[in-house]
Amino acid sequence: MRTAARLASIAFFALTLAACRGGKDPNFVRAFHEAERAQTAGRYAEAAARFDEAAAKAPDPREKGHAAYLAAKMLERSGDNAGASARLESIARQEPPTEHTARALYDLADLRIAHGEPDKGYADLGTLIEKHPSSGISTHALVRLAAHRDETSGQKDTVVWLDGLGERLGKSELGETIAYQAALRTQATGDLPGAHARFLAIVDRWPYPYGNTFDDSLYRASEIDETLGRNEEAIAHLNRMLAERETAHLLGTYQRPRYTQAALRIATLYRDRLNDRAKAREAFHRIYTDFTTSVYRDDALWQEAELYRLDGDANTACSRASTLVREFPNSRYVPCAEAKCPNVARPSKSDAPKKCHDYLVRAREPSAN
Repeated sequence: MRTAARLASIAFFALTLAACRGGKDPNFVRAFHEAERAQTAGRYAEAAARFDEAAAKAPDPREKGHAAYLAAKMLERSGDNAGASARLESIARQEPPTEHTARALYDLADLRIAHGEPDKGYADLGTLIEKHPSSGISTHALVRLAAHRDETSGQKDTVVWLDGLGERLGKSELGETIAYQAALRTQATGDLPGAHARFLAIVDRWPYPYGNTFDDSLYRASEIDETLGRNEEAIAHLNRMLAERETAHLLGTYQRPRYTQAALRIATLYRDRLNDRAKAREAFHRIYTDFTTSVYRDDALWQEAELYRLDGDANTACSRASTLVREFPNSRYVPCAEAKCPNVARPSKSDAPKKCHDYLVRAREPSAN
């Protein structure tokens, strides 16, 4: 124990010495260090007091602001919600704004909503959105406030509110999120043509690679097209998304979450909606060849093989099945390939199931969920 204490003392002395050499007030460093130790030990009220002390001794405005914010959070953790709220409100109202202003306002809203002042809390979220649209936390505030408005006023009213917000903040960093949230609710209320137009407007205004919702908007537009029977348009939107898929300079691709899902839907749209087996086979095969990190490559090979079989081309079907067994020896399709193709045998080291389930031998869409 004495050795540990001595090592701690030496480490703190070294920290203080380094702070002095770096131009920091050793009293600030000492108070901040003591606050962190109290926080780690769960003594939050003491940690708040020490962070207050550090803020008072901080020579730099940024360090002062950071210590003051941490003091407020420690008061919250100690159960002093009134004290924490007062501190957070003071930080949130500070002019000019600091790096903690937006975060403090969000935390204040969160605290009020959780402890009996929801109207004030949601009003704080609205203030945060209006005054700090470029802050990352404002995106969370927007989504949260929109969901609250859905519950209290209904989604159609939320769309009207979002559209008004978009007129004021559409050119800010929050603009895309505002537009996307409005499009989602337009779709949810049953206005499919209106939602389709909104999603495509987002794609055009915030294109790849800058748009965060570029892929999701195209995917949702394609779903609407499928619902309305416009299957070729649905495929066109999915292909537009995949056209932006990039190959990395060293390894792999800049893979976005919707890419594999989009490729699977293209194949199944050709197969199930347009009855174009040739294009469906090509689309399934591209998943195997182009999406080299996808977990659905064996599914795609099997779907392709089944389509060849349905067209009477057993040789090509078994060739694809053979590739599947060789490259994916543990796939659930291995026993199906053995059953369908007598010349295909599983590798000696295979953990694939022994039995082929009936539902696998029908041409179907592999789940992308």
